Amino acid sequence: MSQGHHEVEHYGEPGARHAPVVSDPEHDIDARSATIWVVVGALATFLSLWLMVPIFQRVQEAERVRKIDQAPNVELDEVRAAEQVFLSGRNPTKRSIEQVLQQMADKK
Repeated sequence: MSQGHHEVEHYGEPGARHAPVVSDPEHDIDARSATIWVVVGALATFLSLWLMVPIFQRVQEAERVRKIDQAPNVELDEVRAAEQVFLSGRNPTKRSIEQVLQQMADKK
């Protein structure tokens, strides 16, 4: 009986010479192609970061200005209004700030 030897039957045997199987992970990686893809991918990543970081910083600064610097400060306005009322003479001494400063200037 003659047995026909197929290439796959000898796969893994020492000294066997045959073409690699299509799904053979040891022989299906093309180093040049893989290197090119890694280098191009890394360059694309760093280029996109180089472009996007300044844009992100500008947007972040604009949002900070809009939300912090230009936001109405109700508490500050209320405190200033209360201080103006206090300094205008509606305080326990019933004197305005101008009267107190005039009195201090006259003592010198």
